[in-house]
Amino acid sequence: MSKPQSTVGTQHQLLAILEGRPCPSCSDGELERGEYKDNAAAVCDECGTPRAQVWQPSE
Repeated sequence: MSKPQSTVGTQHQLLAILEGRPCPSCSDGELERGEYKDNAAAVCDECGTPRAQVWQPSE
């Protein structure tokens, strides 16, 4: 079963919106797209704190 394209697009949009924003957990970091626990995520480039993650449901 595949996800509707709109759901996948919305998830990528969320990460794009967060990319480049200052990290609320540290004073020097900036959010970038990356991975957290094997999921697509917006992660701080300095402290590594994930601010949002998107995961695929188990089948």
